[in-house]
Amino acid sequence: MVNNFNPSLNLRLIRRCPICNIEYKQSMIQVLDENEFGLLTYATCNSCGSNLLTKFSSLPQGVVGNAILTDLKSEEVLEFAAGDDISDDDVLYIQQAISKKDLINKFKDIQ
Repeated sequence: MVNNFNPSLNLRLIRRCPICNIEYKQSMIQVLDENEFGLLTYATCNSCGSNLLTKFSSLPQGVVGNAILTDLKSEEVLEFAAGDDISDDDVLYIQQAISKKDLINKFKDIQ
């Protein structure tokens, strides 16, 4: 449980674009989700146009953050977040398709 999570403080941790090293404008950082477990943000660089998705969590040891570069738009990130969870059966199905070297055909069947 997070007792002292401070979103405005954690947003300041997103300082510079990892691609071009230009400082982010705070107005270009969107908060996509905020709950007792942390903060999900999406930042777009004004200079190079790269997008950075970050997740910050406040733990007793301090703030922990993860970031990934993405080509998704913020709306797409939210669509994936609202989607169904991957089940154990889904993972096994993909593993079997990979081991049979039939993964491409399985994806063609989905269409």
